[in-house]
Amino acid sequence: MKTLKYIPIILFFALLISCNASNSTGGHSHDMVGEQEEQHDDHAHGAGTISHTLFSNNYELFVEFPALVAGETSAFAAHFTKLDNYKPVKEGTVTVSIIKGTKGLRNSVESPASPGIFRPVLQPKETGTYKMLLELSSPSGNVIFEIPDIQVYANADEPAHAVEPEEKSEAVSFLKEQAWKTQFATEVVNRQPFYSVIRTSGKVKSQPQAETTVNAQAEGTANLMAALGENISKGDLLAVISGAGIENNLSRKLKESQIAFDKSKSDYLRTKPLADDQVVSQKDFLEVKARYQQDSLHYYQMTKLITQDGLKITAPHSGFVSNVKVNNGNFVKNGTPILSITSSSQILIETYVNQSDYKKVPEIFDAHFSIPEKGKPVTLKDIQGKVIGKNPFVKKNNTRIPVIFSGKNNGDLMPGMFLEAYLKTGSKDNALVVPLSAILEEQGQYYVFVQTGGESFVKREITIANNDGIRAEIKEGLKSGERVVTQGAYQIKLASMAGELPLHGHTH
Repeated sequence: MKTLKYIPIILFFALLISCNASNSTGGHSHDMVGEQEEQHDDHAHGAGTISHTLFSNNYELFVEFPALVAGETSAFAAHFTKLDNYKPVKEGTVTVSIIKGTKGLRNSVESPASPGIFRPVLQPKETGTYKMLLELSSPSGNVIFEIPDIQVYANADEPAHAVEPEEKSEAVSFLKEQAWKTQFATEVVNRQPFYSVIRTSGKVKSQPQAETTVNAQAEGTANLMAALGENISKGDLLAVISGAGIENNLSRKLKESQIAFDKSKSDYLRTKPLADDQVVSQKDFLEVKARYQQDSLHYYQMTKLITQDGLKITAPHSGFVSNVKVNNGNFVKNGTPILSITSSSQILIETYVNQSDYKKVPEIFDAHFSIPEKGKPVTLKDIQGKVIGKNPFVKKNNTRIPVIFSGKNNGDLMPGMFLEAYLKTGSKDNALVVPLSAILEEQGQYYVFVQTGGESFVKREITIANNDGIRAEIKEGLKSGERVVTQGAYQIKLASMAGELPLHGHTH
């Protein structure tokens, strides 16, 4: 009788310490990816805690609950995470069901007890083996997780005796509440195509046709309005040509422009009806029309550029001032180069390959680039780029082979910038790869954190075969299907360095 009297107390404490449950590895779809029943030393005959970690439709479910006992109420702690941003599900309804044959039992909660954590309860009536379903219905989507072979026991002693002793785990605990508050992500390791990589350096250059030289259009003193390196837009004022005698010069230019405009306009108006009647050939008419359009544009530009201060010189296109050819206040003649404008929207990336890799050069088809100061990768796709030169030849004064790429500037690049370059060549169809962001280095050794349960991670040493600046090919240390941390690995490292901490800092 005394034993029966204390069973409710044992169940109460078993529920409180269920946060110390050991978790299991995740999988895919509606499959059960792992379960654990654990009995604690201080409650050797209490009901064990079961945990499961499952993945489906871009959601992760980490659920903990005490072993189910007929006639007893079991509380669930179901953690739902959206994997696209690794944030908690903050609204929705969660229903937990157990089903055996045509009979079943279900319970729902219409909102989370706290962000991401739903707490339904169940009170099974009969013992046996059941299928468990956990259903989430939310504005962001619906998903069902299935866990087969859930046992409902006759009393609290049965699950404790059914558990085999476990080996001590070296897993690091990193709570869902911690992960939700930081940049965090996980990814399943799988085999996929990977390419041989030539690692070298590169330099950003301007396209040759991107540079325009702006000339003086009259004699006088050059008053510069733009400085070397300054970003400018089309139509911005670059300089003003002024000085004694320039007014007469400008007036003459304007008069000449007006005369040319009036003449071409008259020719156009006279020729058009003749062309309509096919008296004048279409070719002759198009020449007259083109001359009229050109003279019209020049005349109206002159009227806008000539001011009381002198002749304005404006930017023909956007870019930056890449060269200043005269000093401010210098006297210039008509046609004298004043400065150069380079468009930064079109760029070249020039890389060089060692002669030892010359056989691989013709096969180069893609590349990634990394800005050393930022470490941010830039792909050819990012800049809508392509390979424009990869002929295996060397110059007398340069024993390396040039490989040239062209593309559009995405805003992260500028002429003169040096880059780390990863040139792709050849292929390997069945490589085990992970993102570089998943890998940490410690005293020359590389490792990742493998997720072994909802809040459990194991530090795993790996051997890297190659990397392309974004992904790394893993030679040893990982298996296909394992899930690794791709964002937030450093936070887990800090948690592992904090010493022996309780596995959970909250009550499930």
